[in-house]
Amino acid sequence: MAATTVGSLDLPPELQRELKDLAAREGKISHYELLGIPADADGGAVRRAYLERSKRLHPDAWYRKNVGEYATLLSRAFQRIAAAYQVLSDDDARAEYDAEQAKTFSAADKTRVEKRMQDRADDERRAKERRERLMRSKGFARLGAARQLYESAVELAAKGQRGFAIAELKSARELDPQRKEIAQKLAELEKEAAKARSVSACVAAGERAAQGDFDRAIALYTAAHQSDPTNPEAARGIATAAAEKGEWPLAATWIPRAVEAAPTHVETRLLAGRVYAAVKNKARAKAELQFVLDKIPNHEEARALLKRL
Repeated sequence: MAATTVGSLDLPPELQRELKDLAAREGKISHYELLGIPADADGGAVRRAYLERSKRLHPDAWYRKNVGEYATLLSRAFQRIAAAYQVLSDDDARAEYDAEQAKTFSAADKTRVEKRMQDRADDERRAKERRERLMRSKGFARLGAARQLYESAVELAAKGQRGFAIAELKSARELDPQRKEIAQKLAELEKEAAKARSVSACVAAGERAAQGDFDRAIALYTAAHQSDPTNPEAARGIATAAAEKGEWPLAATWIPRAVEAAPTHVETRLLAGRVYAAVKNKARAKAELQFVLDKIPNHEEARALLKRL
């Protein structure tokens, strides 16, 4: 879709409205609503919806365009779409998300989720029975059974059923422990699953924080960090929630990890300045605030904080 000029901005008016609506509904809209799909959508529908939405909202699509104040809204909207996709494209992370957010779903989506969870339980039971049959293979037949499980796992992973795929690979590894591709695929999927769990926990934590439940938010962000220590949202989320509670020593413990994970993220460095100022570490506070001002010379909050130090 070609951009139309509205005043001095190169954004279609409908996209401006959409971005404002998404910002206003932060923490109040489900992943399914973000992607515009029903709660029983299959993996293919999830992927198609993500590709369509991300194509419109990716900041690169508006590179060198005048988007003014919408630059931040575009970036945030894309992050939310990407997070929704990462959770919904993984069967286990999606199940955890559905359980955590069940109370917020519409009546229709609750019914869809319940049906999907029942279907998933039936699929899991059948897959387990099949694995148990293959595990009883003897002699050279064990190698053939391992091959079947490996091929099944690859297909399941492609469908977003990573939890089922991991279970298949664990059985395959037991049948044929010398086959390297089984171990490699298992390690790859377990790493992806950990990242998906981390993203899901961060989304839930953000919604709890938006409701003012900072204790639960901190617990969820901590779980996210344990699943994926490289996730910058986790450490930043703990520091932010702790700061909101006035627990500055806790915030000071986590903010270095947040900065390490995202050293060029201006909002993280601003938060670091606030935290270090609160715990009377003036030298580090000044360094963080100066970083912000080097990036955004007219940043009012950073200037005000630096002036008070």
